[in-house]
Amino acid sequence: MTGEKPTGAEAAGPKRERGATTIYSSLREDILTLRLAPGSAVDEVDVARQFGLSRTPVREALIMLSGEGLVRFLPNRSSIIAPLTMENMNDYFDTLLILTRSIMVAAATKRLPEDGERLRQLLVSFRESIVQDEDVFRIVFAQLDLLKGFSRVARNDFLGKFFPTCLDYGRRTMLLHYFPFAGPEDLAFVADTYARLIEAVEKGDTSACNEIVNEQMNSVVRVVQRSLEPTFAESVDLSTDTYPRFKNLAKRK
Repeated sequence: MTGEKPTGAEAAGPKRERGATTIYSSLREDILTLRLAPGSAVDEVDVARQFGLSRTPVREALIMLSGEGLVRFLPNRSSIIAPLTMENMNDYFDTLLILTRSIMVAAATKRLPEDGERLRQLLVSFRESIVQDEDVFRIVFAQLDLLKGFSRVARNDFLGKFFPTCLDYGRRTMLLHYFPFAGPEDLAFVADTYARLIEAVEKGDTSACNEIVNEQMNSVVRVVQRSLEPTFAESVDLSTDTYPRFKNLAKRK
């Protein structure tokens, strides 16, 4: 009947749905900012206790996160934060390059006169975050804000949806393999490429946009590769002559 209060079961549905969404958003941010370490176990009981909810919305939130590749379910029905692997790193950077090029080209095609100034304000915030780099998360979020600014200038709903998703997917990789190894000159170069991109967008120069994005992506990949290089292996001498206990092994050959 109209005006009747919902029953307990009817009221629980929307509440549980809101609870699952809240848990999803909170856990997602904790995963992307590495507050929840890759490969760590998810204690569903503890999460439910933190939010004052049952395990059902927790499970629903984990299913949503699993759909984004951020949580992995194990055969014993437990779950872990998805580990970071190198197996799809090439695919990720290929996709990021394609989407970034598309965003910049679309922005150069659809820009409005006032867009340049808005982008420059976001660039100022990014440069300030680099100078005051005690907080790496400030740099990360300032860069995300700037990239989302370019995305808004592109005025493409589909790119506007998939580009931030791609950026979020790579956030853990950047926090582990880029920012700890990027020097001031690396970050300054990235900031300079953004300044050049703003100029190219204002001029409608799509060719320049493609070239600048390529330069920027190559610089990022070089830092990531540097993070994977051995740091002390060359100074370790494993020859059998150095270690007497290995000499007998060498003589047996």
